[in-house]
Amino acid sequence: MKAETEVPSKAKIISQVLLLVCLGSFNSGVVLAVNMTIPNTLIKGTLGGEALLSVRYSSFSPDLPVIKWQLKREKSVTVVQSIGTDIIGTLRPEYRDRILVFENGTLLLHNLRLTDDGTYDVEISITDDTFTGEGSITLTVDGMRTSLIVQFYLFLCCLDQCYRYRDRSKTC
Repeated sequence: MKAETEVPSKAKIISQVLLLVCLGSFNSGVVLAVNMTIPNTLIKGTLGGEALLSVRYSSFSPDLPVIKWQLKREKSVTVVQSIGTDIIGTLRPEYRDRILVFENGTLLLHNLRLTDDGTYDVEISITDDTFTGEGSITLTVDGMRTSLIVQFYLFLCCLDQCYRYRDRSKTC
């Protein structure tokens, strides 16, 4: 007697193919996301100095990232937006000639002002990636240089007063 061979039905074949496709997409191991790290979330700067708001990102996409830095205020203020290192649009007057965006998303602020003090949100996205990398860095700007100038000025004023007293034959 000849053994009967079972011929798979069309529906069974289609369901097996769909199962393989689904399993293959889940086992690809590639997550379409921008993975971002921030080495230091608190940066201390001094008035007139520089601050490096450092981030790093990785992605499987070969496309350039869109990088957006915002300063948290009552209403967030966009500091800069770029595609890679190329700045998009017009910078606000208070940031012109004071910022630089690096390939890894890092922001360099030159000639720090007291108004630069605050929390900066960074968002890095790539067209091919499903998930965006996001993070925050807090920058404190110390007005030490200003206070030293004020102290020096007060010292000179006191010194001037001292000489005036001395000229009038009084001790300082």
